[in-house]
Amino acid sequence: MATARELHREPRTRQDGGRRFVRQRSEKVRNSTKTRTNERHIRGLPSRHETGSWRIVCAQAVSEYKPRKPESGILHRLVSTHFDEFVESFEDADSCESGLPTFVRKEFEEFLDCGILERGFVLLFCDRCQREHALAFSCKGRAICPSCGARRMQETAAHLVDDVLPDVALRQYVLSPPFELRGLLACKREVLAKMVNFFVRAIFEQLTTWARCQGLAEPKCGAVTFIQRFTKTLNISPHLHVLVLDGVFANEEDGPRFVECPAPTNRDLLSLAQTVFKKMEKFLAKSGYLRSDSDALEEASLTPLERWYVRGLAEPSMLSPSRIVDVKSTAIECGGFSVHAQVRVAQGDRRGRERLCLYAARPPFAEDQLRMSGDGRVRLTLRRPAKNGQGAIVLSPVQFLRRLAWLVPPPAQHQVRYAGVLASASKVRRAIVPRPAPALQLAFPIENMRPQVQKRRMSWAKLLARVYSIDGERCLSCGGRLRPIGAVTESSHVKQTLGRMRRQRCARDPPQLALDL
Repeated sequence: MATARELHREPRTRQDGGRRFVRQRSEKVRNSTKTRTNERHIRGLPSRHETGSWRIVCAQAVSEYKPRKPESGILHRLVSTHFDEFVESFEDADSCESGLPTFVRKEFEEFLDCGILERGFVLLFCDRCQREHALAFSCKGRAICPSCGARRMQETAAHLVDDVLPDVALRQYVLSPPFELRGLLACKREVLAKMVNFFVRAIFEQLTTWARCQGLAEPKCGAVTFIQRFTKTLNISPHLHVLVLDGVFANEEDGPRFVECPAPTNRDLLSLAQTVFKKMEKFLAKSGYLRSDSDALEEASLTPLERWYVRGLAEPSMLSPSRIVDVKSTAIECGGFSVHAQVRVAQGDRRGRERLCLYAARPPFAEDQLRMSGDGRVRLTLRRPAKNGQGAIVLSPVQFLRRLAWLVPPPAQHQVRYAGVLASASKVRRAIVPRPAPALQLAFPIENMRPQVQKRRMSWAKLLARVYSIDGERCLSCGGRLRPIGAVTESSHVKQTLGRMRRQRCARDPPQLALDL
């Protein structure tokens, strides 16, 4: 008699005879208490997958994928109900530069279509039960959609841990600029790029200076910078989270060797803040951004897009100033620049490294933080209580949507940047970053054979399996494997395909479900 593993290795594309054999075998398994746990193998769910360069060990009871219903969420209802009122709040008859920017309006409109089957979907097909399944498109938004933001966060962390960051100690440096500089950082990409460059170079100089004192030859550093444009109350506030390799790579005959550095002292952090302050002051003065008047930012030559981000500074924080709580801060300040570097992940802690990447790449908010009050206002629960002890803020629907509008980053602006040995142009990057899985090299040529290009984005099914241990390629009806057969985008084809799928599902369902027993 064939074992459960042998049955699992049987082809899944057999016709009715093979399916009847699997059903008969599964009935015998249900009657046996000793082999009850092997039923999942017979139903077509493997106990272990190999997906690219990493493995997923599934639990005994893998969760089934259930498509989300975005139209029932609080944020979707807010945008669909108050969108016109939200757009009108930016209109000003006396100003020709008023109104919602095109890329911000587009992100809101695409969010309304995210996860909606009627707006288009990918058609999946199961060869075992001959059923069709629909997977709705996502909007891939960068600030508004919590679902796409969570996917981007998980995908970025997986890419960094698997393909970029070596297995060495990692330290997080956080740079918070002064409030007066937030407007320029939000609207002027060259000012933000200079601040990133000054801060990362200052960190590298400290690490290489220590390495040269230890007699290490040609020390090299590496870092990944995340640009976060939000605070916990969803106000616009660009600041930096820099994940730095906590040490240097020394050049030796056998290749680069990593040497850990001691933890930075308060004096080192103060030196970083002073360096960034002096260089930024010099750059701003040379570029003509420093004025003696308080309205210097309005007098500068700003484009309509830049003026749009400056207007976001006028939004109140909604934090109550009445409550005062003494909170000890470990950050070091100089000239309004605050530096924090207390978070460190040791070598070999892969889970800790991934959690740190998730924190640095997190979206502005999650859907679970939103609640609707009885008077129709939005209650946003803060991830952590503020310094004054307040744990939530309450906004009107239009006020809440206005805050989200200014969190959308400008187009063609990277929010994750690489430096040092982790940069793509580094000559020693191949010897430091994790190497991909070896590919099969054929000794003979094949005509019309195209080279395989490694994709940057992780597939939807692999991401579900990695994060939630969900097998997204498994058919919920028979346990077979799903494969994409095309995309349906035109409205007429969408209605026709969805109607056919509903009729097909109703016709094949058991009569007990139809009688609601």
